[in-house]
Amino acid sequence: MELYQQVRQINEADYAINRLIYKHYKKYLASNITTQQAVLLDIVYFAKKINVGEIALEMNISSSAVSQLIAKMEKKQFIHRTINPENRREIFITLGTKGWEYFKKQEHVERAVANRLFSKLTFSELNELERITKKLKKIALEEFV
Repeated sequence: MELYQQVRQINEADYAINRLIYKHYKKYLASNITTQQAVLLDIVYFAKKINVGEIALEMNISSSAVSQLIAKMEKKQFIHRTINPENRREIFITLGTKGWEYFKKQEHVERAVANRLFSKLTFSELNELERITKKLKKIALEEFV
């Protein structure tokens, strides 16, 4: 089989799995946020504390677009803004109470998926999947960062 065809089959299987998981668990995650807002939450969650400019770079959108997005998310208490005391023009973004709730729900779903799907793989298969996934991540980081 040609490399491209094999990669396409892997990607299609991965997409189908994720679509099925999402379809089954979306009622648990429903929080009335857009995809762009979910991306913003992910960025803030992994950074712990980040400024508007860094978010704009990460999302590849303007700082003013990020500020509008942040304003909406702050009203819903998903994120929290604080002014940097050392540079009053800089605003730090962290998760708000609803943001933390969002990730707690996400962790609950991830645990359920682990128990329902991944537990059906052997220890050896899980180790191999983890090894290959980490190797692909390392390659991607070397190629794209």
